[in-house]
Amino acid sequence: MSIAIVQGVLNIPGSQHKIRAKGIEKPSFPENYTLIDVETTGLYPWRDRITEMGGLKVRHGEVVDTFSELVKFPKSNYVPPFITKLNGIDEAKIEAEGMPVKEAIEKYRYFIGSDPIVGYNVNFDLNFVYDLTQKFNLPVLSNDYVDVYRLARSFYPNERHNRLLDCMKRLGIAESQEHRGLDDCLDTKKVFDKFHEQFKQDHLLRAHEMVKTLDLGQEWPDIVKQTQVFRSPFRNKRVVVAGDLEIDKLELANAIKNLGGIVQDEVGSDTDYVLIGDHDRFRTDIVDLTKAKSLKKSGQKISIWSEEYFLNVLDNWARS
Repeated sequence: MSIAIVQGVLNIPGSQHKIRAKGIEKPSFPENYTLIDVETTGLYPWRDRITEMGGLKVRHGEVVDTFSELVKFPKSNYVPPFITKLNGIDEAKIEAEGMPVKEAIEKYRYFIGSDPIVGYNVNFDLNFVYDLTQKFNLPVLSNDYVDVYRLARSFYPNERHNRLLDCMKRLGIAESQEHRGLDDCLDTKKVFDKFHEQFKQDHLLRAHEMVKTLDLGQEWPDIVKQTQVFRSPFRNKRVVVAGDLEIDKLELANAIKNLGGIVQDEVGSDTDYVLIGDHDRFRTDIVDLTKAKSLKKSGQKISIWSEEYFLNVLDNWARS
């Protein structure tokens, strides 16, 4: 079996343990669910932090409980100024009002329970929450989910932008967005409810068709590549595979090519990414790795990705 995407989830024979074991996206309108939204200091769970957790517990379409907590970490609660400008959350506010992260994630995970999860561009939120639940040995966040952003793209297929605020304006809900956890949850539910009222069968069918199912390990015809590489992280990127990876390198090369990437035999001045094994970063006997480090040190914009990091990037694309 080759590298594949099945119902929006990356399937990697022998390496499935390297990616987050999140649930499956199921475009639908459940009556009972938990809606989530988190505010963060940036885009990347491995580097950035959650600053606020928001949630709604919904039963038969009605809100029966809410969750709203600022999150305080033990070492640093620095918030970049542009984030503070966006949502008003700063270090002083977190220090004064925040709940310690361990307590906050335990309560948040309990609040979510086994419900289907709903959210806007919810894979972003899931990554941050998933990693925190793993860090504190809580039940795996494998709940299936509904992405309201997917529904928006289905409902407005000809619109270039389908941000939450765009939908709020189009649906007559509001002209501005607070960018706070609980407020965004409430706004997302309003959009979700409007979609539920207005969706027709073809809208829902289009949303289901947008959830990817692809064989990445087999070489695609050019016509297929042209239709599938939308938002690919490897489109027009030059990639070198080096070191000891667990996945089949031929299938990996095909996957990169299918996603619009260019596989190089060796690192050069135009290389964008070098993929290495999870235990290779400090090895000195991998020529391409040594060269990549030297080029990076001299100022070249070149990224060195471990196999695990690469697979999670690919899984995020699969779920997009």
